[in-house]
Amino acid sequence: MLPDVQTRAPEIRMPLSRVGVNNVRKLLRVRRGEGKRDIVLLANFECYVDLPSFQKGTHMSRNLEAINEIIERASDRPVYRLEQLCSDVVLEILRRHSYASMSEVSMESRLMVHRRSPLGRATQDFVRLLARARAERGDGVTLTREVGAEIQGIIFHFAGEQERLCTQRARARLSISTQGEEHVPIEDILDVLEASLSAKAYGALSREEESIVLSQACSTPRSPCEVVDAILRGVAERFPQLSEDARIAAQCSAMEPLFTFESTARVELSFGELKKGSPWA
Repeated sequence: MLPDVQTRAPEIRMPLSRVGVNNVRKLLRVRRGEGKRDIVLLANFECYVDLPSFQKGTHMSRNLEAINEIIERASDRPVYRLEQLCSDVVLEILRRHSYASMSEVSMESRLMVHRRSPLGRATQDFVRLLARARAERGDGVTLTREVGAEIQGIIFHFAGEQERLCTQRARARLSISTQGEEHVPIEDILDVLEASLSAKAYGALSREEESIVLSQACSTPRSPCEVVDAILRGVAERFPQLSEDARIAAQCSAMEPLFTFESTARVELSFGELKKGSPWA
């Protein structure tokens, strides 16, 4: 008597939207132009492609080797624009993965900036730098670049029914995404963010300097929503050359002094919508 033969269930493969690697850390040397010192960043990369259903397996070890090689080669030379570096990497990844219709690379790093306290003492602070690129394959290849930053500062505003004064540490964030060749200098983004807050935050201040900073904050009271509005105003004034389909993402998160949560205001819109909807664009 023949043994029962168990039929094997048909294999069903689903497409995967993201396959890749994150926490790839590389040193980058960023050129700042003639007469200025290069900036050295410890950057954290995330790299992904999509995986169609007909592709059997991911060959992950070879994918990781390829991604690491591309970033190593790209980060071995000085770069001028972080979003351009991400663009170079994302296009090479898409070229090496012929089955993929999309590739995406994002980068995050902290930059140490030199500042002066209100009385002129030298201080240091850190800001977050953000860059991203996405390539999509269709009739051709559509490339989207994004650059942004996040800083810390102070907001001073009135809160509650009794209009009590509230001073909070806050994080302001701005990113600009384009599909054209527009250049968005990271220095201008940082200037827009600093101007949007009530006052700067410092690592250490004397009592006299604390009074100066609080006085500055009182003269420019802003809630998280008003910070976002100030960021959008700054974008309209600082980047009039942006195309109408450029995407703007502005956010402010304020740390509540008595609670564990944060208050957050965020808006994302095109530059065309910003110009139509704002009286100062």
